Formats: sequence, structure tokens, C-alpha cells
Amino acid sequence: MGALRAILLVLHIGGMAVLLGGFGLELMGGTRRFSPVIFHMVGIQLITGLLLVGADEGDDRDLNYAKVGTKLAIALAVAGLVHATRKREPLPPALFFGAFALAASNAVIAYAWT
Repeated sequence: MGALRAILLVLHIGGMAVLLGGFGLELMGGTRRFSPVIFHMVGIQLITGLLLVGADEGDDRDLNYAKVGTKLAIALAVAGLVHATRKREPLPPALFFGAFALAASNAVIAYAWT
């Protein structure tokens, strides 16, 4: 289970880097839309996060369920925003920046909440 967890962790952290990088590229390009990179990375983040929790449960690790629940709620909010408005042109700036802020806050919570 340790190797599976390590692989999932690399995918999850790498996926977050690509997701935030996708937001950054859209911001620098001036388009401010939910690109296919953002669209797919949101799903990958959600799936790898759930699989990580499952792997940790399988190893009988102690989990902070408040942290897991908070991160899941934020991830579902980001996924909902991105999937519901992916085809919308033009995308309101508040929607783009809101999804970006939620995704970034999820990364901060993962690091800061011990």
C-alpha cells in the first residue's frame, strides 16, 4: 500500500501544480477561461484525493476528518464551478478568480493545516 500511496501522492501534488499553472497561464494570456487543462485537472485532483484518503484508510493511518471534509467541499465547489461554466463565453472575471482562489486555498489548507 505504501507504493500506491506514493504514486497517488505524486499524481495529486503534480496535478495541483498543473491546475494552478493552468490558471496562471490563462491569467497571463488574458483570456480568463476554463481551458481543457483546468477542466481535466479538477477531476484528477478530486479522484486522486479520494483515492489517497482510501489508501490511508486501508493502512489504518490517523486522518484529520475535518481537514479531509473541508478539502473535499472546496474541491467539489471548484469542480462544480468549472464544469458548469466551462463553455460559457465570456466568463465573468469573478467566477474565474473565485475558482482560482478556491483551488489555491485548497493547496494552502493541505500545507498549513496539521
